[in-house]
Amino acid sequence: MSFLKNHISIAIVVIFVVFVQKTEAQIINIEQKRIITDTVGFAGDFGLSLNASKYSSSYFAFTTDGHLQYKSHKHLLLLYGNYTIINVDGDDFNRTGFAHLRYNYELNDLIRLEAFIQTQQNALLLIQRRDLNGVGVRFKLSQYENAKFYYGITLMRESEILSTDGRKSLDSRASSYFTFTLAPQEAVRLSNTSYIQPLVKEIRDFRFSNDLSLSFQITKKLLFLTTFHYLYDSRPAGDIPLSNYEVTNGISYRF
Repeated sequence: MSFLKNHISIAIVVIFVVFVQKTEAQIINIEQKRIITDTVGFAGDFGLSLNASKYSSSYFAFTTDGHLQYKSHKHLLLLYGNYTIINVDGDDFNRTGFAHLRYNYELNDLIRLEAFIQTQQNALLLIQRRDLNGVGVRFKLSQYENAKFYYGITLMRESEILSTDGRKSLDSRASSYFTFTLAPQEAVRLSNTSYIQPLVKEIRDFRFSNDLSLSFQITKKLLFLTTFHYLYDSRPAGDIPLSNYEVTNGISYRF
């Protein structure tokens, strides 16, 4: 069993490394990527979703993601990667992906320190590359096992290259989030996370996102997930709309 777990862990790390090369530009909701467990050691999951249709036009979308998490009594290390291809009438419509590495240190039962690095890309949002790194603090707001509430705030540096003109910018942003997870039954989990990320030098330049996710346990290891993602950017690149949303459905295998 340990041999199998080691090979699965290696596979997830390889997936993470591949995702670093092609990455997505969004406010990434890492809160919903955490695996809630009280046990020490490795945990992870691997998921994929596939959508295809053919009417007057053909449509194909493929998404895969991998997650590896290690937890000890005071430390938590999280790796997460995602890659998506959308093809319309045989031509690429969008390719997105991201890679995220996060470290948590538990000061006490209520407060944790955080540090992270992240790289992203999203052709549809005209962002060739966005690299983030930051540090912050995370507060546990409840002690209930089936109702978890957290608030976090970080300061991060953002390096961004636009695909429109290749212009590069370097800024500092504050990032705060509020998240909760409700598990009324063992096989059902509802979670929501809201982020707001203003520029430090001009708070009117900000991004806001909200992710609502519902998961059902099909088997002990297999989950069905549906997620609604909303993003508002007060100053998007080019002629991108201020508001964007996305609904996804898929399955995830957890080990």
